Amino acid sequence: MKLKQGFLLNWIYLTIAVCVHEPITLLLWKILLTLEHIIYGDRTVCIRSFTKGTELCRPVCGDGQFSLYGMQHCVPLLTCDNLQDVQKLHGIGRGLVKKVYLAKWREFNVAYSKLTSSQYRVDFRHGLKLLQQFHGNQKIVQLIGICDDIMITEFHTLGESTNFDFHFASTFPEIDNIVQRLHLCIDYVEILSNLHTASDNVTYVMCDTNSVEKVLSQYLLSEDMHLVLNDVDSVAEVINIDGKQKGIKCGQYELEGDFIAPEQQWLRDTDFSDSEMQTYDEKTDIWKVPTVCNRFLGSSPESTQLQMKLLDIHMACKNPNPKDRPSAKQLAWTYKALLKQILEKRDI
Repeated sequence: MKLKQGFLLNWIYLTIAVCVHEPITLLLWKILLTLEHIIYGDRTVCIRSFTKGTELCRPVCGDGQFSLYGMQHCVPLLTCDNLQDVQKLHGIGRGLVKKVYLAKWREFNVAYSKLTSSQYRVDFRHGLKLLQQFHGNQKIVQLIGICDDIMITEFHTLGESTNFDFHFASTFPEIDNIVQRLHLCIDYVEILSNLHTASDNVTYVMCDTNSVEKVLSQYLLSEDMHLVLNDVDSVAEVINIDGKQKGIKCGQYELEGDFIAPEQQWLRDTDFSDSEMQTYDEKTDIWKVPTVCNRFLGSSPESTQLQMKLLDIHMACKNPNPKDRPSAKQLAWTYKALLKQILEKRDI
């Protein structure tokens, strides 16, 4: 998230303007449900925590520093010298590359991840590099410590985004509405846009995403019910050389199923051969967006109506020709335009 000078002043002007024309209850509803984050000044970021029912703030930090919600000042990233201050509690997850524990640092819960085997050290280091590269991005999990084959990251109480339906149904039924669900779609494509436009020479592609459930497991839910990309170990690099992309392949095995983009599949009648398999790029992520977004939207009558409005651009995502699919940025623009329409309609 990029902070701009004068944000607080503009926010005050906007609030006054809305108050003049709209009921205070509608104003409060907009503040709580339509803003992704509330920024005060240039050094503090705040969110509305649904778990605690209050606003949580923390300072914005530069490279080599971090902060957690409730902290007043940035501190240097934890190192091997600080590990004695981190109390490992119990395991909360395990993947191919890392085993993850809930841990305690000072009064804060943190995630303590340890390499499972030296054979996956390259993947571990790659994920670490990406977290360092995107440090400060509110939509990617915050790195707060490094020590050899251990990394410490921010802990998110609500867990993986596979839990989103449960939280809407049981934890926060009062915020289960089309606006909040559409925000998850927006988060998803904005994160993809961040990866796809990381730099002029490198585009990142989500590789470990061969099913909807697998996609959702890569993301966490923040306390204000937004997506945070967590698992970046299998994010692959598409390198641009002299204006031409050097494509990637996600693994050396055959991928199958409707969720997988056509260019990722072995469509010949012969046995699969990795050496003859074509490469591909970030448009494989775009192919999967409609299925993921529709999962977030659910099956209510209001969701069905919204899915019909998204039909054209979602059909474009399924274009057999990757070059003709929209970008993640275009999808984000479309989703936000529909969100604006929904909010304006509710104002009438």
